[in-house]
Amino acid sequence: MAGKRSQNLVLTELDRAILDALAADPLASARAVAETLGAPVAQVTGRMRALDRCGVSHVLAVLDLAAAGEQICFVSIEIRGHALQSVASAIGAIAEVMLISTLVGGQYDLLLMIRFGTLGELQGLVTNRICSIEGVYRCMVSTVLDIPSFQAHYVLFDSSPEPEADFAETMREVAEVFAGQVDELDCQIITELLGNARQSINMIARKYQINASTIRYRVRSLESRGLMRFITVFDPQALGIQVFALVEIEPRANCLVDVVASLRGRPWLPQIFVTTGPASIKGIMHGANLDTIKRIKNEELMGINGIIDVTITTLSGAYKNDIRWGNKYT
Repeated sequence: MAGKRSQNLVLTELDRAILDALAADPLASARAVAETLGAPVAQVTGRMRALDRCGVSHVLAVLDLAAAGEQICFVSIEIRGHALQSVASAIGAIAEVMLISTLVGGQYDLLLMIRFGTLGELQGLVTNRICSIEGVYRCMVSTVLDIPSFQAHYVLFDSSPEPEADFAETMREVAEVFAGQVDELDCQIITELLGNARQSINMIARKYQINASTIRYRVRSLESRGLMRFITVFDPQALGIQVFALVEIEPRANCLVDVVASLRGRPWLPQIFVTTGPASIKGIMHGANLDTIKRIKNEELMGINGIIDVTITTLSGAYKNDIRWGNKYT
């Protein structure tokens, strides 16, 4: 999916309504979407196929970090003496690194989002594995304390070709992170759905020669226990989103809660994190262009009571984006 782009598809009013319906119910059938919208089934079916074929929308199965007993943090990396791409490639080989994006115009060169279990594991991951990579000159770690908002519908796509997923390796990783919560069949189902979230229950049942009702029950159990869920992601370019940026906000000490409340629900800020450090509110924002980002900063962010300072750094694509991982807000 990462390399697909909807460059030649002009979205219609029906297309946008379909995308809204799929955001609410990622596994909805064309018939169900048609009934919701009051549109002909054949027409909705054709448009859903076109949206999928052009990469505008895609359904994913995601695993829950909290259910796996894991947390996330941001790591900003400054690189010296080595090519950015080679350093990013070396960091990308670390399984716990979920996101690697280029920071444009700031003092740091790469933004990482990593998952970890304990603070001891985080220290070992940063000190022994990331900072030991040649070219990593300096790093700043900001641990995420809370996630007031996280909408994963718009994602930074990795522009490099997607490697073939190793089924056995993915199964091993699923079994490891959910140790004691899943059995072999659960791991098989999860791995199948991570590879293709829209494949049918019957298809999985036939592959493993198990009754379809058993597979259906297991999928519902995984969802109800919060281990896995389904989401719909969209190609942002198809919706006129050309720029992503990291926004770092320093609130007054007694205004953190109020500032977060003011930020919630703003369409250009789908992801909000409360972190350690002076800029204790971080977010991923987007806009149609750089002028839109500047306008938002000057006219909206700086007008919020309780904000001391705002720093915005443009994100230029993603070297890696492992969007298999979500959270309760996804």
